[in-house]
Amino acid sequence: MWWSLLKKTDLKKELKNLYNLSSKEIAIVEVPKMNFLMIDGSGDPNIAQEYRDAVEALFSVCVS
Repeated sequence: MWWSLLKKTDLKKELKNLYNLSSKEIAIVEVPKMNFLMIDGSGDPNIAQEYRDAVEALFSVCVS
């Protein structure tokens, strides 16, 4: 499927300093700038044409 073409990123491995903090101590962390894409909506994604259109648009941006 098309999602197999996307590069998988494990943020917990790449940004260990952000995910492996102590719950007993206060820490100041610097979070790097990151870009995200998302789709928003409601309803059943298995039958909603609006959802399919949004995923298709999102995919076209990701693989460009």
